[in-house]
Amino acid sequence: MIYFFIIIILILLDLGSKSYVKRKYKLNEDVSIYKDKVYICHIKNEGLAYGVLKNSKKFIYIIVSVCLLLVGILFYSAFKEGSKLKKLSFSFALGGALGNFIDRIKNKNITDFIYIKYKKAPIFNLADVFLFISPILLFINEIKDIISKKQV
Repeated sequence: MIYFFIIIILILLDLGSKSYVKRKYKLNEDVSIYKDKVYICHIKNEGLAYGVLKNSKKFIYIIVSVCLLLVGILFYSAFKEGSKLKKLSFSFALGGALGNFIDRIKNKNITDFIYIKYKKAPIFNLADVFLFISPILLFINEIKDIISKKQV
């Protein structure tokens, strides 16, 4: 039950942060928040990462729906027999994916606003951060499994 609560909290954090940015910052406005390296940069992303496929909205909905289904299936299998870290990993994946999906359904785009000034870094949001954290947790889980099997 705790993992469903985590998913809900992550969705609320994501959607709340997007709502705040939309209220506080004008579209395409960017404001430095840390030493001219980290910015709030409010944009609408109508595509996937880096705006890919922005002119193929129906295809995006199909891709995202299939990915959500697959993550849901993986979460279900982890929930039945996975470790706590694996369940947490898929909770982050579902929380991030659902946050972006809800935003896309509601607004026909995704609000991105975090920009770290470095070469061609993308502008992203909290859901993207959660989606980034998920495989890191899964990787840590796999390393722990490998280490525990070697000790047996």
